Amino acid sequence: MKIAEFMNTELTRVPPDMDFATLLAKHASTGTRHTYVVDEEGRLIGVITNLDMLSKMVPSYLTSTLASSISDGGELILKRFEENKHLTAADVMQRDLVILNTDDTLIEANVRFHEGRYNAIPVVNTEGVLVGDIGRKEILRHIAADICGLPGAV
Repeated sequence: MKIAEFMNTELTRVPPDMDFATLLAKHASTGTRHTYVVDEEGRLIGVITNLDMLSKMVPSYLTSTLASSISDGGELILKRFEENKHLTAADVMQRDLVILNTDDTLIEANVRFHEGRYNAIPVVNTEGVLVGDIGRKEILRHIAADICGLPGAV
């Protein structure tokens, strides 16, 4: 069972030079947790998660006690935006990636999920072009539909 058969192909792709404001708007407007940074040929060069974006908007030094003392976080978030608006997608993205190939199997994908804390893993072809991603949900849907024979699971 090759993951190419049931991977998600509806992805958000951005160039590495996309400015922070555009990146924030694009990332927030999609229904996915990941924005993939690709070069001109579509090769994967990085990934941006919700956590990556939020870490640029909310200071990491805030504790729950300190955060509860802030009456309105709007000014703080605006200040953080102003501090980070010079960044590009390349500045925000994670470069150390775990990837899968279109020829990898469901078992290989599942093992990768157990090895790390991933929500989804990007899938590339032999040229490194991003063609999809696979998440735990897609794996479970495939198991439910094909292995257990549950109708409507896919």
